[in-house]
Amino acid sequence: MGLRFATGLILAAFCSVGMARAAPPLASYGRLPALDLVRLSPSGNRIAFVAVTGENRKLFVRKVDGEAMLVNDVGTSKVRDIEWAGEDFLLISGSATLKFGTGLLNKWNVPTRAELPILLIANLKTGHISRALDQQHQDTFLGEASPLGARQIGGLWYEFVEVYKLDHGVYIYRIDLDSGRGAMMPGFNTVDEDFLIGSDGALAARGHYDEPTKTWNLYAGDHGKQLVVGRRSVLDLVGIDGLGRSPGTLLVNETDLGADTIDEYPTSPGSTPTPLFQGQEVDELVRDPNSHLLIGAILGRGAGAVFFDPKLQARYDAVRRAFPGYQVKLESYSADFGKLVVETSGGDDSGTYWLVDMTTGKAQDLMPAYPDIGPKDVGPTSLFKYAASDGLALEGVLTLPPGSSGKALPLVVIPHGGPIGASDKLGFDYWAQAFASRGYAVFQPNYRGSGGYGAALRQAGYGQWGHRMLTDTSDGVLALAKAGVIDPERVCIAGASYGGYAAMAGVTVQHGVYRCAVAVSGVSDVGALMAADGAGDDNPSGRYTRALFGANEPYEQAIVDISPLRHAEAADAPILLVHGKDDTTVPFVHSLGMNTRLLAAGKTVQFLPLEGEDHFWSREKTRVEILEATVSFVERYNPVR
Repeated sequence: MGLRFATGLILAAFCSVGMARAAPPLASYGRLPALDLVRLSPSGNRIAFVAVTGENRKLFVRKVDGEAMLVNDVGTSKVRDIEWAGEDFLLISGSATLKFGTGLLNKWNVPTRAELPILLIANLKTGHISRALDQQHQDTFLGEASPLGARQIGGLWYEFVEVYKLDHGVYIYRIDLDSGRGAMMPGFNTVDEDFLIGSDGALAARGHYDEPTKTWNLYAGDHGKQLVVGRRSVLDLVGIDGLGRSPGTLLVNETDLGADTIDEYPTSPGSTPTPLFQGQEVDELVRDPNSHLLIGAILGRGAGAVFFDPKLQARYDAVRRAFPGYQVKLESYSADFGKLVVETSGGDDSGTYWLVDMTTGKAQDLMPAYPDIGPKDVGPTSLFKYAASDGLALEGVLTLPPGSSGKALPLVVIPHGGPIGASDKLGFDYWAQAFASRGYAVFQPNYRGSGGYGAALRQAGYGQWGHRMLTDTSDGVLALAKAGVIDPERVCIAGASYGGYAAMAGVTVQHGVYRCAVAVSGVSDVGALMAADGAGDDNPSGRYTRALFGANEPYEQAIVDISPLRHAEAADAPILLVHGKDDTTVPFVHSLGMNTRLLAAGKTVQFLPLEGEDHFWSREKTRVEILEATVSFVERYNPVR
């Protein structure tokens, strides 16, 4: 059946917004989304979400007809995801930055600062939220790893988690969600395997990488003892990716070779795999919320989704058609797809959640993610296609200021992080929109190595850190100038993580392109990053690191040549350095050292250290601080006329 809400409710959601007005304060863009992680229960009768006010998060659970069931503080925990287990339990995945003693290593020989996972259990029958395994051996736990999935066994619900302990073992615990107590499953105590828990709660399969033969082996059967298949994999970029489409099958995902593969294997020795999604870029697998069996996949670059059941496909396609001109993200769904939660963005929408009822053909506007940013405050986005200097076809996301003519604009370039496999997509990006609200065009290039464009483009990024990845970005600037969109004399670069590296390198390794650079959590010393990632080790991690950087040793000349720290005296534009002191992905010392070198060289530099912030801009206070500092810096050195 068709949906009847396509135009009316979308217009109604925005009809209260007045005429054009001054741009909202930057804090409106920097605040954490007011509504996040909206999840339907498997029946579709209950809905849960996280609401944010300042640094405080609250978990809300209500029936879809509006009756409240639970409102509970989850404090300042960094909530990363929530998941239903049946109708009565919610699993809340989060993380916290924890410190262990002093020095580089403590008595357990683990890093003294680490971002560790936390798992909370919300029991709707009792109304209580508790930390999983809270009373069991916490003095020996590093924390709960990403949950392996909930299973209903004998009418009771259990969650399975990997637990990293201070003896360097990895153990699987089965947690009774009613009591919160866990029992360790025997036979799981190694760090170099991945596991799959079957629908019966037993081990369905395990994967193990054999270094001498450089072969990834898949085992199934009794305690994972039967070899199903062995696959040659030099970089070990292969692993179990959950259950397949039917009981007794599983998925193996590999990005190690020239082509990406998702294969479905029966869990019997000598079985023949079935390739899935051939020729399609998969962003995310979609599973049945009860059985965890595979039902489809979300495709890359906004290409929609593929579902194996024609009824589910028809319902998904109908929802997408109901929001023409908007990016539509499937956020959650009931088991029968009778109810769905989608988030729209783009055009004049800063992000709105909708509860869609397929039986009535109606949608309810739940709440905008950024309520202070109205339709007229959203800059239009489009994909800008161009060719790199070697002829490689590329594209990036171009955001224009609201109401702009799109001609001769000042530009801010924001390369994405990653770098391999990540990409920027159409839709609302709060950092890009913050700059656009102040009159800047913003370009987010998907340089070689980016994901969502096929294996060939991703593979082309290996060995190009500091080389073609950088020139792909500046080639986009030249193409925008040739098209008349931007003024090539008024360009700055800003980025985070690898994007922070690209910003520093854009004015030290490269020259003459940018008037200023903003580096957030950026890599300044590529050799130090290589060494920390084990470049000298003869194992998959070391081989991957060498392939990524295109060098064998951390401090060989080729690496020195692309390290901004080693070329601070050559900086040809002012640099703003921003870094969280709790960053465990790119250590704080990268910006600290770069600041010291730039000051010693007499260069113009500002340094903003962030107390209590990690690599991911998780705290609202520092997100706002980052936006205000970065926009102010760009306005100072590349003002809008």
